[in-house]
Amino acid sequence: MRQLLIFLIFISSLQLSAQPGKKPAETEKPPTQKEMADMMKEMQAAMDEMSPEDKKTMDSMGIKMPDIKSIKKNIAGISEAQLKKAYEDDNRIVPVKDVARINTALATTVSNAEMSTYINKTQQAVLSKLSSGTKIKGEEILQQIILLKSSVANTAVGLWMDGKPTLALYLMGAACKTDPENTNNLNNYASFLTMCGAEQMALPILNNLNKRYAQNSTILNNIAQAWLGLGDIPRAEKYADSTIRIHATHPQANMAKCLIEESKGNIPAAIAAAKKSISEAYSNEKENKLKKLGYDLKSNDLNWDRPMPQDIMGLGKFTWPEYPMDVEQNKLLEIEWKHFKEECQQKIDELKKKQKVLEVAYEKSSTERIRLVIQASQQGQFIQPIPGYAAKAIKKLGPGINDVNGNMSFVFTRALEPVVRAALAAGEYEKILDKKQELLNKKYEDQIGEGRPNPLEAICKDENAIRTEFLKNANGGIQSAYRQYLNYVSRTTSDLLYYCQYTMWPEQFELTKVNAQIAWLTQLKDQVVQFKNKSSWCIPIEVKPKGTDSLQNFDEVACQYVSKMNLGVFKITSSCSDLVGEFDLKGVKINVKDNVETGKYSGTAIVGISESVGPMALKGKATISALVEWDNTGFTDIGAVAGVAVKAGPVTITGLDVKATVNSGVSTSGKGILGGK
Repeated sequence: MRQLLIFLIFISSLQLSAQPGKKPAETEKPPTQKEMADMMKEMQAAMDEMSPEDKKTMDSMGIKMPDIKSIKKNIAGISEAQLKKAYEDDNRIVPVKDVARINTALATTVSNAEMSTYINKTQQAVLSKLSSGTKIKGEEILQQIILLKSSVANTAVGLWMDGKPTLALYLMGAACKTDPENTNNLNNYASFLTMCGAEQMALPILNNLNKRYAQNSTILNNIAQAWLGLGDIPRAEKYADSTIRIHATHPQANMAKCLIEESKGNIPAAIAAAKKSISEAYSNEKENKLKKLGYDLKSNDLNWDRPMPQDIMGLGKFTWPEYPMDVEQNKLLEIEWKHFKEECQQKIDELKKKQKVLEVAYEKSSTERIRLVIQASQQGQFIQPIPGYAAKAIKKLGPGINDVNGNMSFVFTRALEPVVRAALAAGEYEKILDKKQELLNKKYEDQIGEGRPNPLEAICKDENAIRTEFLKNANGGIQSAYRQYLNYVSRTTSDLLYYCQYTMWPEQFELTKVNAQIAWLTQLKDQVVQFKNKSSWCIPIEVKPKGTDSLQNFDEVACQYVSKMNLGVFKITSSCSDLVGEFDLKGVKINVKDNVETGKYSGTAIVGISESVGPMALKGKATISALVEWDNTGFTDIGAVAGVAVKAGPVTITGLDVKATVNSGVSTSGKGILGGK
């Protein structure tokens, strides 16, 4: 039923996108049987119009054409009432109030002494919902973790972040059974239970923690999310508000507040809450929610704590010869420019060889990435199609480079216009010089020759004067225009490369760097310098060119923001173009078949080493810590923990005392792996 609904929504979105300018209706309605039949016809017609070549191409990419007959057969027995319910469930802002489970949660309290028994009972209920394959794989991983003397709890958090909730539940339950007094693990287990649809099981644990650690934003948020999942909106709002009073920009509590306000019809308040959430930690889900609420996310709405170099490739260190402003300088500078251009061309030739190698490497990696994305989709998995920080960087940094965004030639036509005008002006100055030269020729034509005055010194002086005048006028304008343009190119190239560092995969970025270097050297080499030698009537003086410095080398462009969080067998690496988590279980493999239910749930984790991590998270003592955000697409942001005295910038967190404290994300369905049971 759900797959059918997703299909129908997808078809509807295609229809809307094909009608530019058409606004959606104020109140959307579920499709009727007739509308579904019409959509089937439209889809069949579209498929019939596809050429055999297009179908073959799609098949080669692993994209299978839908079986219309099978779809029609599956939907034939679905009533319009069922369609309406499925549509409403999928578009619900907050879950329906589940009175039975709310009463269960309210009736259950757990003391410290009873916690061990309660955990055992809860884990037994959880295991009854897991497949035998998940339990077998979970036990295999558990034994391997014990053998490796690593953290079972941290591995569970890693599995959760990586979109393997059933295995995460298995391991975190095991960790809590072994040590029911570990309050950080209890919080995380309760968070997992909530997001998997067993909020009534999570609340007794969270209420116990709340009594022990009052005014803790993590625990209060997790209580708010549990009540939200049960559809008890007043209680959810109460605890979300309490969380926000302690931590004004709490990423998840503010999203809960957003949904609650939206459900009341208070759209401005919903937008304000979502903006607070996304300011602390970005995710594409939040941006989409804001867009749905009618707000277009602005660059200023996002924080950006990554260092931004002023001159990423060291272009400001490059020097080139002066422009000759008089005939006395001309000969020497003409020789210097000749050597400079030769050196530039030599370096360009070397870079072009490197460019060809990088083009092949990029094409190969791009093809392989597309193959993996398609393969993963066929297996029900998800692979990030763009670098981890790309979505945030596009929104945050994009407006600053709007005039050059996408210009990978690194030649900026609009900014080059003054140079073109100066070069055209030089042509006019050349015409003026020609006219003045004609006048000089006439002035002295009767004074040169045998038996005549032959005022060579005067001719030399006059010709040098008009040529110097030309050089000052022509080169003065061209040099000034080029100086402004090349300063602009230097700044803009640095900004654009910084942007590309976060929005491109490494192979593409390496190619882009070389393109930028070639463009820079080409533009230096191709400066339109004017030269005019001294008058031939002057007594020649031998000119010895001074030695010139070798061409400046480009600075190596390396990411200045690399942070690492080591949770044992799960490591999170954050750099400019990578935001990934990787398992190393020393031989134990985790495949999609090992997990009956795969998928990523929105959430936030505080990873670090100190008293302020764990049950005391966000209480504010100095710490080494970082905030990790993820949604159903994977990791979306890593940044400093707000309210904690930690130096901004990259962090490396490793050691036996590392803890990861999970903050539950919002749930709009009220159900999950555990089916609301």
